[in-house]
Amino acid sequence: MQTKSPALAVMTFTLLTAPLAHAQGEPTKSASVDLNGDGKPESISLTWDEPKDEFVLKAGNSTIRGGTDGNAPDGFVVVDLDSSDKRKELVVSTGQTDYDKQQHLYAFDGKTLKSIGNVPALTEAKGNGIILSDSWQGFWNRRDKYALDKKGNIIEVPQELYAVGVEATVKQSFPLARNRTDKSAVATLAQGSKIQVLAAAPLGPPGEYLYLVKSATGLLGWATAKDLTGKTEGLPLAG
Repeated sequence: MQTKSPALAVMTFTLLTAPLAHAQGEPTKSASVDLNGDGKPESISLTWDEPKDEFVLKAGNSTIRGGTDGNAPDGFVVVDLDSSDKRKELVVSTGQTDYDKQQHLYAFDGKTLKSIGNVPALTEAKGNGIILSDSWQGFWNRRDKYALDKKGNIIEVPQELYAVGVEATVKQSFPLARNRTDKSAVATLAQGSKIQVLAAAPLGPPGEYLYLVKSATGLLGWATAKDLTGKTEGLPLAG
């Protein structure tokens, strides 16, 4: 993993490891908690199956397995995603970098432990059934919204654009396209001018985007990641 500048590293670490709202304690390998709201605590444990490279999560008499990146999870955390009900959820964190971290979420209905979804990070979970999740995209944090559906599963709430909000200085002139499909230039950025990267539009392949940029003259247009990272300076890039 590449190393970020000290200030940026602190910012990113804070976003991705902030204490969970409505979470109970630090990661643990065992606990006794009422997960389904019936007033009777379940015995919960997390163990590591090294030959299969899987963690084994148990609640009551139910067991579920999950894959990892080869590293045993530190433990599980109990969270309350929806404070309007009596239920609690379990979170197992896997991954070692900003790019491969995943939070695996589970619910127990009194008989069966089931997966209800994964998110990159639980950046904000205030007990209102909504999760805000940040994931690092090279020079900006992508914030995704997830929500509990009527069946208690976590679903992503799609966004057409993602807020970026970083500034840079043009070191080599390049054009801004009129829109995402028309590459005709609406503006040509002057060397030494300041720009604002306002938003990112996902392309087909995961992790690829076009960026909405505001020029120093107040014009809006679209730029590629290649132009931004290769022809500007000042972006908070890792490395």
